[in-house]
Amino acid sequence: MPKTRQKRHRRQPNFVRVRNRGYGSKLQGLKIYYEGKKPKAIRNDGSITFGKHILEMLSRKYERFRWIISDDTDSITTERGIVRVRTSHAMLARLNQRWFGRSRDLKNDLVGNTFAATFPNDFQKSDSAVYVPDMLASILSQDVLSRLSSADKEALTKFLPEFISSESIASVNLLKAEAQIQSLKDLVVDMEKALEENKSESWWQTYIRSKILIIQQGYIKALDKMNVAVVETKYPDFSLLTHDSYLDILEIKRPSTPLLKKDESRGNYYWDNEISKAIIQVENYIENVSKHGPDISIQLRDKHKIDMQVLRPRGIIVAGNRSTLVDQKQKDDFRLLSQSLKNITVLTYDELLTRLRNYIEVLEEFRSAPIQE
Repeated sequence: MPKTRQKRHRRQPNFVRVRNRGYGSKLQGLKIYYEGKKPKAIRNDGSITFGKHILEMLSRKYERFRWIISDDTDSITTERGIVRVRTSHAMLARLNQRWFGRSRDLKNDLVGNTFAATFPNDFQKSDSAVYVPDMLASILSQDVLSRLSSADKEALTKFLPEFISSESIASVNLLKAEAQIQSLKDLVVDMEKALEENKSESWWQTYIRSKILIIQQGYIKALDKMNVAVVETKYPDFSLLTHDSYLDILEIKRPSTPLLKKDESRGNYYWDNEISKAIIQVENYIENVSKHGPDISIQLRDKHKIDMQVLRPRGIIVAGNRSTLVDQKQKDDFRLLSQSLKNITVLTYDELLTRLRNYIEVLEEFRSAPIQE
């Protein structure tokens, strides 16, 4: 019986190649894969709602990848050097439900945040939120302010100081800062209570680090230790980024730290031992950071997405209380000693509290000021 040659049926690959000109030249020819039956949402030219934005994001993230639309799987795996990103129909549906009337930037932001929620180990939330004009006006009310979450309050606390310094009284009055004012007042009470207790230096270091962006206006970000690989070089455990892109180095001592000692032979005052040690320590930090500024700039850009030139930073020592300076000679010498320091400021705890109270008064004045047209 003669052998019959059986015809082999090659299985058609499950993908559509991007040929839509609206996707741009960089995405042309990329494949959108799918499992099972071809989704109705994919057109023959490879266009699909949010497809361009998803492909753009994956192209930036991975050198080699496959985007696969799955029936019910959301996963990211790597096989033979190719990252396979599976998105379920349900995930795409969540995007589609919110896409109407959105601009391109909002779509990119929505894609980024949805991927971050679904694949938290591989994607992070968008670094900056997208603002839609009149969005705040539509949601801000006294009822909303009374129900703000702690994260919302913290965001307002960071936002309002710079806004107040750049906007008119009328604009600030429209914003209504009740939530921030109450939060600041609560912080004053909390600090006053802590100052009455004998807290350890480590406790105060943790406390000030967690509250400094609220306590001291002008800072926009707190930075952890700069782990630049330089042998036998010490860096501060904590530094701050100012609104004009400079670095401040913070050294934190206890509120009970003595500030001055008296030279009995001459009747003058000089820095107490603990303050002198802190000044030398901060001077060394400033020198090391200045010396290795280019390396630190690279780390700030790679780790924190901050593009800045690291110049000679300023040092701030938080320690002691001015109230311990009882006579005028002490106060005068403290001022002379402080002014003689180069690039270093000694900031006392009661001065921190005074600045915080003054800031609350400024906010309350702006809040109650009549609108100027």
